Amino acid sequence: MDGFAPADSHGNYKRPKGILVDKTYDFEVNTKNSYLLVGNSCPWCHRTLLIYKLKNLSKKIKVIFLKADINSGQWIFKEKFEGCETLNQFYKKAQKQNIFRSTLPLLFNLQNNHINIISSESSQIVRLLNSIKVESSNKTLQIKNCDQNFLKMIHSDINDGVYKCGFARNQRSYELASKTLFRSLSKVEKEFDKNLGNWICGEDLTYADIYLFPTIIRWELIYRQLFKCSEKEISDFKNIIKWRSRFFELSNISETCFDSEWKKDYYKAIFPLNPNQIIPVLPSLQEIIESVT
Repeated sequence: MDGFAPADSHGNYKRPKGILVDKTYDFEVNTKNSYLLVGNSCPWCHRTLLIYKLKNLSKKIKVIFLKADINSGQWIFKEKFEGCETLNQFYKKAQKQNIFRSTLPLLFNLQNNHINIISSESSQIVRLLNSIKVESSNKTLQIKNCDQNFLKMIHSDINDGVYKCGFARNQRSYELASKTLFRSLSKVEKEFDKNLGNWICGEDLTYADIYLFPTIIRWELIYRQLFKCSEKEISDFKNIIKWRSRFFELSNISETCFDSEWKKDYYKAIFPLNPNQIIPVLPSLQEIIESVT
């Protein structure tokens, strides 16, 4: 279990920290030969893909999708890249070996055949991508900031919260995680009533929307069953469900959702939670979205 989900001494899941770039780094002037490595099933990668699609960064950043190798428990390239077949090999080539695990997403650039890793933390990557200036008059393409305490709550209690439920080592840590998760979802639900806008913090898309969507869009397919996020039904949160449908309908967002890959990777790769690797019979993501609209 430690390879998937390290825990503290009380059995609470603790997400390892990734590689961070200095906050003064100006990514806008360093986008040449820049790449973003992602995986279809990873919600942290999903955050970065949302920014990539919403801001139409295809001319600025090259995205490479890796796939989960269920047998070896690692990310692998679909085709060799820089002489590497696996993400582990790529990290070693970039001289990044003293880390807990080779993870995605990964933002880097190539300079004179040298791999310069910029960041592997999705929270930082979304801000770096959002800092790239693009020509657009579409209001929804501008991802604005929001209250940092509120954003931290979404990240810690909801995004990490579902994993704290799924990877809890004992009953007490699970119940604590579940209580915190659903209390925080209730706070988000009430935020819509307070702001009266289409998006979580009002009329503009913010990082709060970017953070929350990858978790809520996976809810019925993955987190409710596999991670035991079952204290309440997500359909009880009416505002969140309506918001999810609005977000899903934004241009190109459906292209970031790979429900078949999610089911295969989660139910087969995370074998401590599903040792028989049986994928349950579930509706398609499109059917789920249509059933609540």
